[in-house]
Formats: sequence, structure tokens, C-alpha cells
Amino acid sequence: MRRDIKVALERIRRDMDHARRDLASASKTWVDSTSKFVQDSAPKVSATIDETLEKTSETFKRTMSTIDAETKTQQVKLLRAYKSFLSRQVDVIEKRLKSLKE
Repeated sequence: MRRDIKVALERIRRDMDHARRDLASASKTWVDSTSKFVQDSAPKVSATIDETLEKTSETFKRTMSTIDAETKTQQVKLLRAYKSFLSRQVDVIEKRLKSLKE
């Protein structure tokens, strides 16, 4: 009877050791693949953000030049409308930042 218990305990220990190794291997694989994904994606995301900011800056300059060509009364109306548009975009960004912090 004791021998059977001893054999059973050995098998359980061996199975637990295999399970631990499998889990460690799976964890390492997951970390490696996630790290590779981040390394591959980060430069692309950064480049996209840089490009978007550049295009946004160009659009802003064109918009301001177009507004400058208008009468003072029209400039005031256009600038207020443009400010409202930009404020809504800032609000969306603020909400997104707030949700990410939670």
C-alpha cells in the first residue's frame, strides 16, 4: 500500500513538473511574440502619428490662409466655427485619455 502511494506521488510530482515546464515555455513564447509585435508595430504607429501631425499642420496653415483672405466680419465667423470644431476634437481626445487612465 505504501509503495502504491509512493509511486502515485512520484507520478503526480512528475506530472506537475511537466505542467510547470509547459506553462513556463508557453509564458516565454507569449512574452516573446508580444514583444516582437510591439517592436514591429511601434515604429509604424510612430510614423503614422508623425505623418498625421504633419498633414494636420498643413491643413491648419491652409485654413488660416483661406480665412485671412476674407473680410473681418467673415473672419470672425469662420474663426469661431473653426475654434468650435477644434474644441470638439480636443474634447474627444480628453475623453479618450480619461478612459485610458481608468
